Amino acid sequence: MTVNESDVKKIENIGYYRLKEFASPLAKFSKNSGEIIIDYTGVNFGEVITRYYQDKNLRIFLLHAIEKIEVSVKNNLASILGENYGAFGYLNFSMIGNRQKYTRYEMQKKEMQFKRQLLKSVKKVGTASDARMKRNKDADGFPTVWLALNILTFGEMVILLDILSKKNIKSIASTYECTANEFISWMGTLHLIRNICSHNSNIIDLSIKTEPLYKEEWNDFLFIFENDDNQKPTNRLAVVLAILKHFIFIINDKYKWNNIYNSINRISCNDDKKAKLLGFKDMEALKIFQQYKPNTIKKL
Repeated sequence: MTVNESDVKKIENIGYYRLKEFASPLAKFSKNSGEIIIDYTGVNFGEVITRYYQDKNLRIFLLHAIEKIEVSVKNNLASILGENYGAFGYLNFSMIGNRQKYTRYEMQKKEMQFKRQLLKSVKKVGTASDARMKRNKDADGFPTVWLALNILTFGEMVILLDILSKKNIKSIASTYECTANEFISWMGTLHLIRNICSHNSNIIDLSIKTEPLYKEEWNDFLFIFENDDNQKPTNRLAVVLAILKHFIFIINDKYKWNNIYNSINRISCNDDKKAKLLGFKDMEALKIFQQYKPNTIKKL
């Protein structure tokens, strides 16, 4: 690997194995007598450093965008549940839940788990919080749906979404101009990405095991694996960015994407191969994505 003297000290502060994680996608792999050989010939150490720092920046920017989506979904979900079932109806899973998906026993079990965690969350908020005020709680100490959704974590919200009836999911999904299946799939993906970003894990070399549903209009820029039987879209970072763009464009079509664009441009280095590592077809497709506006109608 080509190393500039000015970059040598970086390894002391970042660590060998952390840097190796960002260097591996640029290397060539081969086998010799069953042993894997890694060849870094032609790789510049400065580029590895760039990938490390841009990954760090990108995690911050993605968290900002996901938080915007989280706040919006919580607010709209609380409005839907409050309007349909009242202030405390959300606590009755047999009323709000999917009875075709879960048995009565499973529903009761999930309801108890949810309530137990909710009370723990209420205790964690400050004593001056509205959720702790008597007028905003029922006899058992549970807050109204509007307060409850406000204090739930992203993960707890995803658990609640999973239990909801098809009618309720369809209602919240329509707010974001997607199908119920797309909404559940995308929220699960965003929950995964949020956890990765929060725990400082590598995001630019992401490979999602449970692949999210994708829209055909994304074919203009997503890398597609093709074989004799079918086509399979990428499970890399690009599909996550497409999901983000769908939600954000509906919430705020004036959202500033410059920070995210600058990071992925620096990572791709105007190189088709590096653009593919992110899940785009090539650099031209990356540019198409940056100009892409989701095919949506409503704005919140």
